[in-house]
Amino acid sequence: DKSKLSKRKNPTSITFYERMGFLPQAMLNYLGRMGWSMPDEREKFSLDEMIEHFDINRVSLGGPIFDLEKLSWLNGQWMRELSVEEFAAGAQKWAFNSNYLMQIAPHVQGRVETFSQIAPLANFFFAGGVAPDAALFEHKKLSAEQVRQFMQLILWKLEALRQWEKDKITGCIQAVVEHLELKLRDAMPLMFAAVTGQASSVSVLDAMEILGPDLTRFRLRQAIELLGGVSKKENKEWEKLLASIA
Repeated sequence: DKSKLSKRKNPTSITFYERMGFLPQAMLNYLGRMGWSMPDEREKFSLDEMIEHFDINRVSLGGPIFDLEKLSWLNGQWMRELSVEEFAAGAQKWAFNSNYLMQIAPHVQGRVETFSQIAPLANFFFAGGVAPDAALFEHKKLSAEQVRQFMQLILWKLEALRQWEKDKITGCIQAVVEHLELKLRDAMPLMFAAVTGQASSVSVLDAMEILGPDLTRFRLRQAIELLGGVSKKENKEWEKLLASIA
């Protein structure tokens, strides 16, 4: 949006893009064309091609714009040039590898009766963003503003979290819940909606630990935007409130 990249509103970690399923060569290609261009102006090029044609005089002094849609388009160009075998191997390495599946399996096994039930229950583990229905954030005890406030405070607490472990994640949520004089059961439906896109699924705290900080925070930001975002006035007031939460 032509403003400076900010960790508070933009996914700036390279691991986020890895978890989203972007190819390393596409990301390198995209970063290479930010503020520089090939002599023939082509968009897609390899590192070797960039090295061969690099000219410092073609470096722009203007600030480049990081356009996620453009990156996605470029990634698609790279993906379509993979062989079917390379594509399948890449998908397996990305999210269908045994290490990742073994983290998910214990939480799914006790909730399904057939293998065909795995996909609808656990599909959010293999997605980047989710698209929850706004109705999932309607709350019996909290107004729409209070829901947004709760979500934003949770996001800020999780942004400051350095040890991404279930008990630490729980502690962040519990601190906000107690400060707002709520109970954990009042808060968890909102977390389910934001993180999984569903009303219920496997334990959302376990899911957050497995998904990791990048995707979890990204989905919370998405949920807040879905609910209307945070105004400058609210941001200022809620940051003061955040400072008083243990």
